[in-house]
Amino acid sequence: MGLAIVRWWAIVFGGILLGAGLVLHAQVALAHHSREEVQGVFFLWRGIGQLTFVFQDDTTKMALWMNEIPERLLVESDRGAWVLVILGSVIAVTAAFLRPRRLEPIKQKAKRK
Repeated sequence: MGLAIVRWWAIVFGGILLGAGLVLHAQVALAHHSREEVQGVFFLWRGIGQLTFVFQDDTTKMALWMNEIPERLLVESDRGAWVLVILGSVIAVTAAFLRPRRLEPIKQKAKRK
């Protein structure tokens, strides 16, 4: 009974780590995409967008904010996301191999000898 509870919690914990890693990976991919879009805009329009930042819509503000994030930070966040995905997958898969040993009753062992 105790092993079944440990197995269930390992699957839940592995799934949580896997999901968190996938969410972080998606957010980092969105940040990379936003940075590319902002950097592809003519520098004059980018400057006007930063000067009129208060009047911009939320999507434009988010893209301009993403352009301010250092590239090294995005690389480290992406690495952390992959670690979470791999660790969560390993925990969830190995939890499937946690099975209780089937002990034979004592009477059946005595008959075999």
